[in-house]
Amino acid sequence: MDQASRRPESIELLEPAHLMIVWADGFESIYTHRQLRLACECARCVDEWTRAPLLEPAAVAEDVTVVGMQPTGNYGVVLTFSDGHGTGIYTFERLRALEAES
Repeated sequence: MDQASRRPESIELLEPAHLMIVWADGFESIYTHRQLRLACECARCVDEWTRAPLLEPAAVAEDVTVVGMQPTGNYGVVLTFSDGHGTGIYTFERLRALEAES
């Protein structure tokens, strides 16, 4: 997949708790807010050296939602969640790969 297809054309929060990305190649990805929260790769959620998960899935509420979304450069977004977490950068490359993992 080339770099251009990894760029979103649009990112939209959908009700009740989904985020939709339409990619430059026309592919659409839909993620649940909880799925995104569990996929956070910040230093509080994943060990920086070993990449071992630090976040316990059971600690994330089933009804967690995205309450804020801020672009970061030309490569990703920072999502803020209803549980107060907001330190993870979700790169577009990671978001596209997350689609393949589900």
